[in-house]
Amino acid sequence: MNNEILHKTIERSFNDLLKTGHLSLEIPAYITDNLSHKLRPYQEQALRQFIYTQESNTANISFNHLLFHMATGTGKTLVLAATILYLFKEKGYQYFLFFVNSDAIIKKTYDNLTNTSSSKYLFRKDGIFIEGKLITIQIVDVFPSIPAENTIYLKLTTIQKLHMDLTNPRENGLTYDSLENINLVLLADEAHHINVITKSNKKKFTEKEEQERRWEYTVNKLLNLNPANRLLEFTATIDLSNDALFNKYCNKIVYQYDLKKFMSDGYSKNIVLLRTDENDEQKMMHAMLLSQYKKYIAKENGINLKPVILFKSNKIATSRWANETFLNLVKDLTVGRLQQVVQQGLAIYQNKESIWSRMFYFYNNKDLATVIRDLQWDFNEQTTLNANDSSFLSESNALLLNSLEESDNPIRAIFAVAKLNEGWDVLNLFDIVRISEGASNTRTTTDSEAQLIGRGARYYPFEYKGEKSFTRRFDESPNDLKVIETLHYHTINENAYIQNLYKSLESADIQVKEDDYIRIEAKIKSDIRKAEWFRNGKIYINKVVPTTPDDYKCLEDYNISTSYEIDYEKSIEQLYGSKREIKSSTIRHVQELKPNKRIWQKAIQRNRFYRFDNLKNYIPGITSMKEFIEKPNFLGGVTIKVSLPYSLSIDNLSPNEHLKMAEQFLSYAEKNIRNNYMKEKGTPIFEGISMSEQIQDYVLVFNKITSRANNIEEVKNVKDMRKHPWYIYDKAIVNRLEEDFIDFINNYVEELKKKYNEVYLIRNEKKVRLVEIDGTRGFMPDFLLYLRDIGCTYQVFLEPKGPHLLEQDRWKEDFLLSLTSRSDIEILAEDENVRLLGIKFYSSDSKVKQEFEDDFKAKLL
Repeated sequence: MNNEILHKTIERSFNDLLKTGHLSLEIPAYITDNLSHKLRPYQEQALRQFIYTQESNTANISFNHLLFHMATGTGKTLVLAATILYLFKEKGYQYFLFFVNSDAIIKKTYDNLTNTSSSKYLFRKDGIFIEGKLITIQIVDVFPSIPAENTIYLKLTTIQKLHMDLTNPRENGLTYDSLENINLVLLADEAHHINVITKSNKKKFTEKEEQERRWEYTVNKLLNLNPANRLLEFTATIDLSNDALFNKYCNKIVYQYDLKKFMSDGYSKNIVLLRTDENDEQKMMHAMLLSQYKKYIAKENGINLKPVILFKSNKIATSRWANETFLNLVKDLTVGRLQQVVQQGLAIYQNKESIWSRMFYFYNNKDLATVIRDLQWDFNEQTTLNANDSSFLSESNALLLNSLEESDNPIRAIFAVAKLNEGWDVLNLFDIVRISEGASNTRTTTDSEAQLIGRGARYYPFEYKGEKSFTRRFDESPNDLKVIETLHYHTINENAYIQNLYKSLESADIQVKEDDYIRIEAKIKSDIRKAEWFRNGKIYINKVVPTTPDDYKCLEDYNISTSYEIDYEKSIEQLYGSKREIKSSTIRHVQELKPNKRIWQKAIQRNRFYRFDNLKNYIPGITSMKEFIEKPNFLGGVTIKVSLPYSLSIDNLSPNEHLKMAEQFLSYAEKNIRNNYMKEKGTPIFEGISMSEQIQDYVLVFNKITSRANNIEEVKNVKDMRKHPWYIYDKAIVNRLEEDFIDFINNYVEELKKKYNEVYLIRNEKKVRLVEIDGTRGFMPDFLLYLRDIGCTYQVFLEPKGPHLLEQDRWKEDFLLSLTSRSDIEILAEDENVRLLGIKFYSSDSKVKQEFEDDFKAKLL
């Protein structure tokens, strides 16, 4: 059997005919002139290949049934409209029967083909004219036996209703007899729904499959009523890996254009997965801020954009809870709360390539009272649509949902479970948020979500600098407007789910960008690790003291519930090749577990966060781990409520299973403690910490495509440092400014060695943190210069700083310089004489660089 699909055969014939000059690539003017939108190149090619088949002498036999296999968002319906014009003008067809699987798509298509006031109307708004004659599209329930001239008759129905009408004929209704003597064009959208017989090898069908099986018979019977009939199918989701489906369609796929090609050609948004361990409320808050950030960025560039968020759940109850929670979250938002969110975001997202970093930095410079006013105006009950209500698919809601781009459409947020996966045309969907409670990790779920992502990937054409584009234009540019050429999919950071989602995306040919990063490791040189100064040396950082220790006396103060719920499943059976899961029990009961002291101790040992010296930084009120474990206001008061199969009891579970539950609680508590720990202020007292423990090998992850960096200072280079004994790592992973700084140090190394016995430059990769004295701002100097002479050890803090950050970070330089000027600086050293020095900023600015050099030489040489 020939495994080549019809599309490839036509493509090859096209090339041969083009070479010989026997083929015109012009689309007939009566088509292009009568469509509301300009055909894109791939749509033109789809139409050419269709016309090629219909001009064949054997079209009634070889090409009466064709499939357009085109990705979600590629504009299949515009191609469908063009085929109607062609078949009417060239072949004399006047009867068109359009059928789909959903009432919602019928309403949308009715609007697209008949409502001249709709922005999505597919034909010319002032009328269809062919050879000077006005052509009318008339919607009918039954086709007339004698058609009027210059009239296209269109019946819109669902496959279910079509089947019922034909199998249960009624007076003045549609019947096989009435259709037998007319030339009919069948138009099937989302055509994969009519292939149950073809794709199934089973002898027994479910009730739903049996119904769809009858639909397939109905469609085949209609096609075969008349040799001149045509069946044109349009779908994005046909599984050609299924042998039965491939055999049916390989000689019918007149045109194929998958998502991978669609995206690489720039016609879609980029897709970025945002994986997080946040709870649903945090995720909703951040998604709302990101959506509003996109609106602000667009407005700053003269673009009127109303970005829409879809909150996607797997259960209706969860979706309704999320809807209510979201509205309350917006309504109760205060400047203090928003400021806390922004400052926390700035502290967490420090990679400037991250969209979160850019977003929080943007809000840090905005008037938050104005931001809240805008949020509460844009996100409220009137601007939120819940797609879970039984009345949702009313005509008004369907039109509202399909006119989201219109300026008078107020909707900014949609809450849905599964009603929007098909037939939803939306361009200004920029965020899809997966509400994780009760979610499933099966491929069935992720396949559905991959299809939804494909819908959200439709490009939003906007005008910029006087030009409107229907393709992405900022892929290779640092322009902030890249954010409105991107769909963000907010999801949980759960391995099983992510792996399945990737498989679903790959099978849908969706290209995913997860912020294009590569990973490079810098290792401490072996001779440095063995050196006495490194093994026994110390790094001095200033002590901090809590500002309000009385505010944090129990776990509840960190928003940690001491009544923690866990779902426990003893076993799950899954037949190979089946997606259905069989659980040990469907009837469940809840029992309480209070982990004993030994379990807590073991769980704590497995989590570095809970080492006392670290935990003390977050919970200053505790004096010992014994207190943290036993006191009722901490772990001693924790109860874990376990949902178990009815046949199981807490007593049946092993100590190791109890331990895993305790670990799960500690992970939950850690996240809340980190997110809610109190601010601390720095003191002038510096104490030593072990250098060998503090300075470690490190891994840096950064963007592959350096030209995309927001600022030239962020472009990363890898510099081989193995031949430079004064640099402690085997390689320097640095931006251009830092590389220039290292070259500066290299130029002075010999002079430094004349004065000091030991000269070593240490890259501080987010390890050594200083906090401003009597203030709460902290920072991590980029480099430490370790110097030692006969009588003294010197720790020198050095900061290369881009010109754009000099003023903003002036307080850091003031802090560093104060180390030599303040009289209250106290260094808690043991025997050795230790001095702490801060040097002025190093910068590419020539004046600042000279000041650094002068200060460097004055203090060190």
